Amino acid sequence: MIVYTANPPQALVSTYIGNERSLFCIHPQVLQACPEDPYVRQILSNGTGRKTIPVAPSSSTRTLYPQKEGYPNAIKVHFPFKVSRYTRKMRDEVVEQAVNVSRELEEEIHLLDNRFAFLREVIGVSHVEIEPSSTRGENWGYLIRDMIPFPSVSVDRSLIPGFSLYGEDFFEPNTPLLLIDLIGDRDPVAYVLENIMLPIIRHWVGCFLHFGYLMEPHGQNVLLEIGKDKTVQRIVHRDLSVGIDMRRRRDIGRSNRRLNHYNRMETGAFHSITYDRFMGTHFFDRIVEACRQKFKNISKEDFRRPCRDEFSKRLPEHANYFPETVWYFSEKRDQFNKPLYEHTGVAPQWRP
Repeated sequence: MIVYTANPPQALVSTYIGNERSLFCIHPQVLQACPEDPYVRQILSNGTGRKTIPVAPSSSTRTLYPQKEGYPNAIKVHFPFKVSRYTRKMRDEVVEQAVNVSRELEEEIHLLDNRFAFLREVIGVSHVEIEPSSTRGENWGYLIRDMIPFPSVSVDRSLIPGFSLYGEDFFEPNTPLLLIDLIGDRDPVAYVLENIMLPIIRHWVGCFLHFGYLMEPHGQNVLLEIGKDKTVQRIVHRDLSVGIDMRRRRDIGRSNRRLNHYNRMETGAFHSITYDRFMGTHFFDRIVEACRQKFKNISKEDFRRPCRDEFSKRLPEHANYFPETVWYFSEKRDQFNKPLYEHTGVAPQWRP
């Protein structure tokens, strides 16, 4: 096994890795559907024993919550089946880079504002490469995610996934949206801007400016940290398998010694995908529509204009890194079956 760590709590070290042995977590569907996978065969033949870890599924197909009492964590496992546009593999370089990013963010969290928090990726385990001559390493593993937001706080708070703000109750479809409940009798535009949208923009820009990271703040990756009085205390970000703008890192003289070559970017196309589409279309637009269903006198521009202004103020040199128009995934694929990027020709709505 190859083991990567970024300051894991001892309770998780004791659970997943040891001096001579480590757990190798495999999704049961992988065992059932891929018995001839060379890594499945190798792991089962070399393993000293098998046991079942009871887990609950999260909104992400490959991220699972262990049900046994103990330190709160999530297991992000290899899942080589197509969900949306991608097969959800956890190749070695993906596992390693998430731990690398987590460590760098943790060490320099002081560069970001006090409403930024994230879920650390503290342990990564992968199998050694069986076929070193392959053009892209396909050895895979899993990540352990610390489910206590960092920096940690002593007060009791709850986490609300972004998508639950506008998601309807399947069993009680007439139940008011959670977003509307949080807004209460306050001004909806001011509440959403100050508690959700503007902080997320500041965090996206902050991570980009200081680290070159392209965070993906859509409804699944963003959590609202809520106090007992239902106020939003912080925005918690998860999933650190991010794109990294190498141009920005060179501009600020940041070392790449502890990064591998996964997801390195030299153009601005993926910037637009993460900011314009993941955050703007897939998250902010859904929030806007939820508000407009309830409050008929507000417009999309009531939200978009302040967001564009905030982006310009925080990142005045945006033209050096961003394309003028929106990019998104193409239906064309590369040699590894990953979708290519394409220019849509659409003007951005959430940035200049």
